[in-house]
Amino acid sequence: MSWQLLTLISVLSLSISVILQRTLIHRDKTDPFAYAVVFQGIVGILLMIVALSLGFKLPGIGAVILPAIISVIFYGVGHIVYAKTLQKVEASAFSVLFATQAVWIMALGIVLLGESLTALQVVGTILIFGGVGLLVKNLSSVFKDKGVFLGLLTGLMFGIAITAWSYVGRHTDTLSWAAISFIGTSLVAFLVRPKSLQKMKPLLQPKVLVTLLFLAVFYGIGSLAMLFAYKEGSFTIISPLRQTSIIVTVLLALAFLPQERNRIGRKILAALICAVGVVLIVI
Repeated sequence: MSWQLLTLISVLSLSISVILQRTLIHRDKTDPFAYAVVFQGIVGILLMIVALSLGFKLPGIGAVILPAIISVIFYGVGHIVYAKTLQKVEASAFSVLFATQAVWIMALGIVLLGESLTALQVVGTILIFGGVGLLVKNLSSVFKDKGVFLGLLTGLMFGIAITAWSYVGRHTDTLSWAAISFIGTSLVAFLVRPKSLQKMKPLLQPKVLVTLLFLAVFYGIGSLAMLFAYKEGSFTIISPLRQTSIIVTVLLALAFLPQERNRIGRKILAALICAVGVVLIVI
């Protein structure tokens, strides 16, 4: 399968998963710790079944064990914050806040890899936070808005996690790594709050569980497609293309979530500005 098709699958699947997650965990109805444990565990089990049927293997994992551990830890904690964010903000706004991960990935490259900071990256950073600013009702209290703060924190944690996760995926069997990393992420989320076990019952109700399974399939396919795309194609080309998910998520949210049909023009403009900013950073 070509990296172009893999990228398209990743964008569509992960955008759909954001919408499904918003319907599951909005308005504080779901415990974010329990959700992270159950959801990541289901994705991991589904991927593990496929990996075992095709031959589970992790060649060379010892050489990349440190980034593997980093990715699992940051994904584990990050998915808890991710769930908390989706309880506080709309899916359309979330996609813009989540896009700030590009800034943190860039910063990691500068600090850890000695990469240089270009004028385009500076402009891109300004545009990204400009897009975020369009969604904030009061700029003077941006960090007092819990939803915005959690969204920015999610971007930071996923920026670190995705960088490490993709790096490991390039150096071992992609499917096996994806499966074990999701299970590890679920375990980390559980260890953060073991009491979450007591709050899993609502997530295991038949109606909710069916939705979770659909969500897990979309998220698993999207994540796996992203890993394979990065393995088959050029990071510098695929990363900008994947940012179309910002716009796709906003459009899907406006189309399928009636409660989000407010400030439509501002949301679309914020998504476009943010997407351009991310592209400028990663090209």
